[in-house]
Parts: sequence; C-alpha cells; structure tokens
Amino acid sequence: MLSLAFFGAAATLRAEESPGDHKLSEWSFGKVLFGEKFSKKDLKGKVVLIENWGVRCPPCIGAMPHLAELDKDFREDGLVVIGAECQGHGKSDIEPILKKAKVEFAITEGAEGPIEFSSIPRCHLFDREGQIIYDGFPDHDKLKSLIRKALKEGAAEEEVEKDSNAPLIASKSWTNSEGVAITAAVKSVDDKNVVFIMPNKKEVTYPLEKLSETSREEIEAAASGNEEEDADEDV
Repeated sequence: MLSLAFFGAAATLRAEESPGDHKLSEWSFGKVLFGEKFSKKDLKGKVVLIENWGVRCPPCIGAMPHLAELDKDFREDGLVVIGAECQGHGKSDIEPILKKAKVEFAITEGAEGPIEFSSIPRCHLFDREGQIIYDGFPDHDKLKSLIRKALKEGAAEEEVEKDSNAPLIASKSWTNSEGVAITAAVKSVDDKNVVFIMPNKKEVTYPLEKLSETSREEIEAAASGNEEEDADEDV
C-alpha cells in the first residue's frame, strides 16, 4: 500500500510539470454502473474530473470521500466527477464502497484514454474547453484549488459573452415624431438609424429622424457614452 501511494505521488509531480496537450474528446467512458448516465455532449462546457480507481486499491478507497465532497461542493457550479473503476469489479463489490463514502457521481467501467499509467488512483482534470489541466495523484487540496480556478475562469468568460450580447438600452417605451409609442430594446445606433429589438426578438431598423426629439436624444446619448467607454478600453 505504501509503495502504491508513493508511486502515485511521484506521478503527480511529473504530471504537474507537463500534463500534456490532451483533450477530453480523446476519452471514452465505457458503461455507467452507478449514477446518472451521460454522453460526451453532456460534458460540453463543464469542468470534468476523471478518477481512475479500483476496489482493491486502499488509497483509491481513501480518496472517495474527498471526491464526493468535491462533487457536492461544485456540482451546481459546473463540475462533473466521473469515477472510472479499472480493475474489472462488479456492482456487488463496488456498491458498499460508494454507500460508505456517500458517492453520488457516476461510476463507470471500461473507460479508456490516451494517457498510460501504472498506478492508481490517478485523476485527470479538464477545463470547460476540454483541455487537460492536471494529471496525477488526487491531491484533495490541489484539486479543489484547480477546480475553483477553472470554474471561476469559465464563469468570467460566460459573463463577458453575455455582456457582449447585451442591448445598448434595455427594453422601454419610445415614441416617434407623431406620438406613436412602441416598446423595444435598442441594439445599436449609427448616424441615421437605430436598430430596435422588439418583444418578439425581431430586429427592426428605424430612421432616427422619425423619432420624437426626447427619444432620439436619449438614444444618441447612450450611443455616445458607449463610444467613450470603447475609447477608454483602447487606451
């Protein structure tokens, strides 16, 4: 048991230095024995932790409660934990271990990947883009730190994407020069036209000169303020 844990730890040091350029798409997960079934499509955009383990591996059994904790703490944030049993044991041997460790994540058999290893436990961690960011012994504190970082970076990128798609002005009431009112968001504006986003999500281009003076001034002011922000970012 000591030698297994030692060689597992040694593999961690090498893996941290160079986890390689592997992608999650290179892995197959075999058959799901316990937990919710999933496909590769379900893992898209998720931070994924694959744990290679076995029933006859004491360090593997010892790591199970920690993996269950990571799953519980970060599942709602986008982490998916997969326990890949690689010693060929059946459900009757595996189930008592899962119950004792309160494991709720998926357990599979027959998983395969491009990384060869001679000792277990061995884990692979992938970011939301499917790029491997850690390969080695399941050091709980290090994994927790890496998972938190990967989830945070992914959330920040999603927020930037949402902001880039946000309208210039949120939906509100506008009037034209004849006093007719419409409710719409403003997507963009140039010297001559404004692009409205209607409640049905349809985009409508409308001449600025046909808006009431109040509506036109508000839209032009918002556009001017947005241009100033862009200029500041360029500097």
